[in-house]
Amino acid sequence: MSRSRNIEPEAAVQAAQKLFWKHGFYDLGTRQIEQETGLTRFTLQKSYGGKKALFLRTLDLYLDIAETRFLPEVGTDNLEALASWFEQRADPEKMPEISCYGCLMINTIIEFHGQDTDINQRKDRFFKLLREIFHAHLSIVIKSDDEVQAKSEILMGIILALNVVIRAADNNAAGQKLANSTARMIREW
Repeated sequence: MSRSRNIEPEAAVQAAQKLFWKHGFYDLGTRQIEQETGLTRFTLQKSYGGKKALFLRTLDLYLDIAETRFLPEVGTDNLEALASWFEQRADPEKMPEISCYGCLMINTIIEFHGQDTDINQRKDRFFKLLREIFHAHLSIVIKSDDEVQAKSEILMGIILALNVVIRAADNNAAGQKLANSTARMIREW
């Protein structure tokens, strides 16, 4: 059932984001976007620059939210904040239902195979952001920069694996064992 054709721009981007998150870029057609967001194909082209431009806006929104509200803030109890963040990533009660499809950015990286400049720019922003967050938390507690770098890369690998596990099962709880093991490991550092 179509929504009203007078959908607010932010609501349209959020609705489209959920569709891209669930279906990916290539498996989502413009007719489905029209039916489920209320954006006509004309509006999609005229106001958003087409499907690809709308998709890039949804990725930018996703990265902005990750940067400002999702990733753990650096504070005084950095290892605990980081450990708790991993636990929450696989907790169905703490994560929005849509996140059972994994990480939108990781899904996109896999889908585009490194073959798109626009996606690669966002991929670089995403990985830089994660590395900076992990490094900031760890460097307060661990004094060896080499050890901080090594442990940051371990956490990078784990977050990628965690999202693949969750996406494969379409269930946040599927990653709980990995998330909880990671949290225990972080607390031991």
